[in-house]
Amino acid sequence: MSGRDRADPGEREAPSAPPQPVRLAARLGLVARALFYLLLAGLALQLALGTGAAGRSTQANANGAFSQVARAPLGLVLLAGAAAGFAAFAGVRLYGAIRDRRHGGWRRLSTAGQGLIYLGMASVTLSFVLGRRAAGSEEQQRSTVARVIGLPFGRLLLVAAGLVVLAMCVWQLLVAARGDFAESLREHAMHPLVHRLTLLTARVGIPARGLAIAPVGVFLVVAGVRSDPREAKGLDALLIESCGTVTGRTLVVLAAAGFAVFAVYSLLEARYRQVASGV
Repeated sequence: MSGRDRADPGEREAPSAPPQPVRLAARLGLVARALFYLLLAGLALQLALGTGAAGRSTQANANGAFSQVARAPLGLVLLAGAAAGFAAFAGVRLYGAIRDRRHGGWRRLSTAGQGLIYLGMASVTLSFVLGRRAAGSEEQQRSTVARVIGLPFGRLLLVAAGLVVLAMCVWQLLVAARGDFAESLREHAMHPLVHRLTLLTARVGIPARGLAIAPVGVFLVVAGVRSDPREAKGLDALLIESCGTVTGRTLVVLAAAGFAVFAVYSLLEARYRQVASGV
């Protein structure tokens, strides 16, 4: 038995798991995800409390979160670290999807999809660090959609992308409802109170994130069908439009609360997740 196995049996996440430094970097990626959603919760709450769209210099989306961090001392260094963490987490997710054969094909396909998403997050974060200050913004999303529409079969690709987003949101709702997320947790290492808190934050935070992102997929489909990039509304535009009514503001507050709960779950996941498993 190796020294790593003796140190913590819970870290034997999959056969021939990646080296411990890689798994540590992946856990830091989950911490970065927690910070991202905490900032997103704050930005959404600011909108709901009446700032609206007028006079805003920061968007309630990835670009807004990046901009907030960049203003802090060593902010760009922190963002570079977050990009590295996202990339490491993507790597161990893809590794788990390929090497961990303890789970079925569909579960491993979902794990691979997570890896690709986090590769995208790493790419967008790194683009911002390297000077593309529009990275993750509404403007970038619409310009990207316009380029895709101009490609051969571009409208079909856009509709397919929107359907994939919707499918992933539905999958997240199922994962939360069935408690499948617990299969990737080192539950034996948790105190009973921590275990209950983790289950609660997962069952609230995962669906909240999925429901908030699902409309983005709908608008991608609409943009593809109508061949109009203006229809591809991102999270910031959706939140602004929702703040036009009392009911909408209430929903935005609930979305902000959901993002905050998901941030707490991300921190717990950073400590207790089997990052290289195939689930």
